[in-house]
Amino acid sequence: MKKIIALASVFFLATVLATLASSDVGYINSDRFVKYLEEKKPVYMVDIQKRNDYLLHHFYGALATDAYPVKSGEDKDRLKKIIAEVRKTSQPVIIIGPRGSYASKRAYMVLAQQGIDPKRLAILEKGIRGWPAPEWLLNTYGQ
Repeated sequence: MKKIIALASVFFLATVLATLASSDVGYINSDRFVKYLEEKKPVYMVDIQKRNDYLLHHFYGALATDAYPVKSGEDKDRLKKIIAEVRKTSQPVIIIGPRGSYASKRAYMVLAQQGIDPKRLAILEKGIRGWPAPEWLLNTYGQ
């Protein structure tokens, strides 16, 4: 029985890692995202940054989740809190993480597993730290 559980765990982990490494995850680059913002296209911005980082730099209207690094069940539960909001429409969902890498991919997978159509999902390429236009960002931290 232990061997079966161990093999199932290894298979599950390999599947998750392969999914995260695959190119099936959609990205949106900063030029295209600026057009969304300029044209005021309806879009959900799901920000997974830690709370203090979010307060230092985020987009107006972004849904703060404090889900970073999207590893623990608690992190994923924080992300799941916005699912009902996102399901209300068919608007695109842009995941905004610190660097647009592994945590953002994990958030993408959680949202997809919760029934959000992957065609609606995209990760902001290079994340908030790679954002080239700081004038688009808000600082509500007071610094």
